[in-house]
Amino acid sequence: MNRILKSVTHITLIAFLLLLNACNLDINNDPNNPSSVNSSQLLTNAQLDIVNSLGAGPTGLANPAGVFVHQVTQRSNNDQYAITGQDFPVTQAWANMYRAVQNLNVLIEQANASQQFAYTGVAQITKAMAFSYMVDVWGEIPFTEASTSAKVPFPKFDKGQDVYPQLFAMIDEGIANLAKTSALSPKTDDLIYGGNLTRWRQFAKTLKLKLYNQIRLVQNVSTQVNALIAEGDLMTSAGSFSLNYGTSSAPDNRNPIFREDYNITTSGRDNYISPYFHEILLGTSTLNTVLDGIRDPRIPYYYFNQLSAARPTAQNPVEYRNGNFVSIYFSSQGPNQGFDQSSSNTIVGLYYCGGRYDDGNGVTAAGVSGASARGDGPQRILPYHSYLFTRAELAQTGVGTGNAKQLFTDAMNAAFTEVNAAAARGGAPALSAAVIKEYVDAVLVKFDAANDNGKLELIMTEKWIANFGFGLESYNDIRRTGFPKIYDPNTDNIAFTNLNRGYPQSMPYPVPGELQLNPNAPAQRVIATAKVFWQK
Repeated sequence: MNRILKSVTHITLIAFLLLLNACNLDINNDPNNPSSVNSSQLLTNAQLDIVNSLGAGPTGLANPAGVFVHQVTQRSNNDQYAITGQDFPVTQAWANMYRAVQNLNVLIEQANASQQFAYTGVAQITKAMAFSYMVDVWGEIPFTEASTSAKVPFPKFDKGQDVYPQLFAMIDEGIANLAKTSALSPKTDDLIYGGNLTRWRQFAKTLKLKLYNQIRLVQNVSTQVNALIAEGDLMTSAGSFSLNYGTSSAPDNRNPIFREDYNITTSGRDNYISPYFHEILLGTSTLNTVLDGIRDPRIPYYYFNQLSAARPTAQNPVEYRNGNFVSIYFSSQGPNQGFDQSSSNTIVGLYYCGGRYDDGNGVTAAGVSGASARGDGPQRILPYHSYLFTRAELAQTGVGTGNAKQLFTDAMNAAFTEVNAAAARGGAPALSAAVIKEYVDAVLVKFDAANDNGKLELIMTEKWIANFGFGLESYNDIRRTGFPKIYDPNTDNIAFTNLNRGYPQSMPYPVPGELQLNPNAPAQRVIATAKVFWQK
């Protein structure tokens, strides 16, 4: 029932965001067949649908992925890797992504006809990004017969290895269209870059680099990767791909996770911080010692302890406690796992969703509420630091040029810059240059002492930490590289944490829906074994 209430709550979010960002965005009664509307409406609507479908909110794929990569834990089917095709993030992400794709198809055709080539290019690049994540999650998807505005009632499913080459071509077409003289260009209707076509071009090339890195285990991509690097027209520090939410509660345009986890009066808390993640950040984990002895200064920006020295008592018996940090284990059948801790548990904080910075003072017994923070944390999809971590991975694995250590250093520093940007937005103190340097230097000592595989593990572990709040990227990384090492409840010496399912190599198709209605649909995926094409 709690998840249903959350679902209903979230359905209103998109409506409110649309109301805030543009007028009359309900483009058609049939979302799969939009009628002729202006380019601005189509673009805004599609961007919102795609980001919310990828993000960590209750309709986003990063919601279960955040549990799979052990950044957060939940009392849901995501626990124990038990996700099904009926789960809300799966059904809604699939439906909303294809709604966005159809809007982009119409936008591309209309923009071409009216010589609004800037819109065409932005739409093509956005569509390629959306399809890439769908392949990464589901493997085989409707693509060829879902790439035009023509209605195909039963589209065939294309193999992922057949889709990816067409995405590179789509991105190149988008870049070419950005360079054309355009009768009209995006401005504030572009929720990502505000109509800055230079940033769109650089993002497009960075997206290509990311996708080449994704397939590097099954295809030799060094030539393509190094051509992009040599060209030097990749993402800059000002070019992160993210969607900025607002601070209004009426209409409510705040971050979807903030709406969930800072509103206990109607829906309770959704996310707990993974104890495994917490102990790695503390530098005290016995299950993953890659950062042993290094305490991460981002902790008070990442999550907020409701308990404090002034209010140390939890409302119910706790399953996991470390000082004022209160949480639950993944895959737990413990006696205290199900107790309500809504005014006691540690919750996602300033960096994750625009929530509270942890100043150590906690809150009253009523628990933290939506009135206690801004809620405008962005949903980061491809931030600058993630691009730099990709460059470091490519260099470390011998696929791309560049000094892996320097790129790794730059990536960590860029991640801290993003934290300080969140601090400035939320009125929290910034991390000093000295504190940042101390942490980065300590990690680099471990990097220098590691073998090649250990160096890659450090790169991917730091990327996992930096991408807190977008577990979908880490989900791809883990399936591609094996890093970071994930939590195994069968080896933690805790009697009540047990796991009898394999790691989800992909996600299930939505049920009911495509599998039942489309005769061209494949059988349901067996997620413990059904890998996507770029995995080995």
